[in-house]
Amino acid sequence: MNIQKAREEIIRTIHAYTAQKEDGTYMIPSLRQRPLLLIGPPGIGKTAVMEQAARICQVGFVSYTMTHHTRQSALGLPYIEHRSFGGEEYAVTEYTMSEIIASVYRCMEETGVHNGLLFLDEINCVSETLAPAILQFLQNKTFGSHRLPDGWILAAAGNPPEYNKSVHEFDIATLDRLKYISVEADYSAWRSYAIGEAIHGAILAYLDTHPDQFYLLKQTYASRAFATARGWEDLSCMLKEYEELNYPVEAELIIQYLQDTELAGEFALFYRLYYSREQHLPVAQMLAGEKAAMSACQTLFREDSFEEQLYLVHLILSCINGKLNEWKKSCQQMTRFSDAVDRLVRFQKQNHQFQTTASVVHAFLEKERGILKVRRDHGLSPDSELEEMRQALLEVQKMGYHLRETEGKSCLCQAAVEVLQQKEAACEEAANDILKMLECAIRTMDSELIRPVFTGNSVDEQSSNHLEKIPNHTGKNAALVLFLSSLQQNPAAGIFFKRYPDNSCTPYWERLDFSAREKALKEFLTGLN
Repeated sequence: MNIQKAREEIIRTIHAYTAQKEDGTYMIPSLRQRPLLLIGPPGIGKTAVMEQAARICQVGFVSYTMTHHTRQSALGLPYIEHRSFGGEEYAVTEYTMSEIIASVYRCMEETGVHNGLLFLDEINCVSETLAPAILQFLQNKTFGSHRLPDGWILAAAGNPPEYNKSVHEFDIATLDRLKYISVEADYSAWRSYAIGEAIHGAILAYLDTHPDQFYLLKQTYASRAFATARGWEDLSCMLKEYEELNYPVEAELIIQYLQDTELAGEFALFYRLYYSREQHLPVAQMLAGEKAAMSACQTLFREDSFEEQLYLVHLILSCINGKLNEWKKSCQQMTRFSDAVDRLVRFQKQNHQFQTTASVVHAFLEKERGILKVRRDHGLSPDSELEEMRQALLEVQKMGYHLRETEGKSCLCQAAVEVLQQKEAACEEAANDILKMLECAIRTMDSELIRPVFTGNSVDEQSSNHLEKIPNHTGKNAALVLFLSSLQQNPAAGIFFKRYPDNSCTPYWERLDFSAREKALKEFLTGLN
């Protein structure tokens, strides 16, 4: 299965394993709660989906990379205990609590969450001395004499043998006690994630026409070459930074991330072509509504090959998706700030001992930063969410500075309202800019074949026939469908269109069957290679 389906399966397993009866016992007893074992290529996102599943299910999360541990750190350190047996005293070896099990209890104590996911990464690459203890843990959920607490689910991940020479194969007796999930690289699944994460447009444009290059492994006796999802994502970050610094992007940089000489050279050439088009095509001007730029881009959609149009579509998508992601971030930041103010007001009402507004804000911030640290230390929130919370607290701190000489709850609430109004106005202005960009993009990409379909309440027979032929059409229609279907994959776009349902894309959402057309487009794009 692909990584998205694997995440769904992990979430369902957590729900099933943590479901309880009326008397508080678990619906599935601990003995029947098989540990999860996720096996798949490196860099595919196995650790990330475990973290996401734990957050979605609102359970604790403790993670360890087992190749970094020894038998002592897993089992605990030995010490001598004196015990009496049959009237005689003996020296007996006991073990301190395992560092891993202790981390689980610490997570429960600091978060107050009693259900959780203990994730052991690279489980099949442990040292020879630790391997027996790991097998015991997978089978019995105990390290030495210390057992994983009830309510905590054991999950593990590893790479197939072809990706790592250190891999130890599990025997049948062990595998028969595990919930085994095999994960494969799937560009379609990763593409949805990539659009939401604003992966560089050149990478998406390249992989749309070369999906077989998304994940590859070439291995001989003397050498090996590979490319992974992690490599593409890290390369995206570096490409953006190099562009910001105005540094040249050469094949020598690409091969540091895509460790295949042929692939690195091919993508370096593709990137130069993409970058040259980005510099010369008037995409920004077109999206701003300049008539000359719109006319120039419209000519490209009418006359150029679809392969050339592909560059233009991805350049447009990069601009719009970037704005959508910024808008989403601003809206989330506004919500975070509003929630922080609500908590601040409740905190002020519950703590009358503080004499000034400044002292209330200071005490509140100390408390909130402690909570933020716990969430960061135990992986209860993703990095993006933690950053949003941190920024919200900074806004509260700024507001506290302005209120340092002012007293009274009304002043605090009034200041918060003013800040929220400013943020809301900024979000609304950004939304209007996006709506204008969408309208300009649609007007530029729309064609004579599609336009008659949406010019009235009825659809004439000729237009209907054209609409049916869109998936197989290599001109403007295919570019438009690619644009709209890619836009749908961005989570920020989904939120935006729910809030602003009356937009330039609405008629197309209602008329186009994207499931069939997107499949046909993928086949066509693959054929361009």
